[in-house]
Amino acid sequence: MIVAALLAVLVGPKSFLNDFGGVWNCGNANYHERWDIHPLVRHPEISELVYGDPSKPDGFAFVYYVPSAHEFRYDDFHADGAQSHLVSDGPATSTPWDWTGTYYPMNQSPDPNPDIIWKLTAQGTIERNFRQRVNGVPVERGSDTCTKVST
Repeated sequence: MIVAALLAVLVGPKSFLNDFGGVWNCGNANYHERWDIHPLVRHPEISELVYGDPSKPDGFAFVYYVPSAHEFRYDDFHADGAQSHLVSDGPATSTPWDWTGTYYPMNQSPDPNPDIIWKLTAQGTIERNFRQRVNGVPVERGSDTCTKVST
């Protein structure tokens, strides 16, 4: 049953891997991390994102398209036990990927207000903005840039 459900998940109208597949160096003045985004071997319609040191990652995320919901899902599992489950419609022609959902930090109340924007500004560059909605208004919490290292 699970395999049948996974096989029903098809590549979306615009594939996440088309924009983000490969190895990236991400960061800002305060931190740096590596992202490795690739298809799962047994389920290439699902993208796996491994972040941090590849020998001891800070976490894993899985991105896949759900046709019945017309949305991409980003399920993120941090090494410290925190999780986030976000959704995006994917980009229209030139708009960024806008992810919203809930973040579940370890031993704290869930945060149902994250808003993460991934804007592919040029081939090989992503600008990420991290926001939190406070009373419905997005408040900037941080940002960084990712540069593609390899495909």
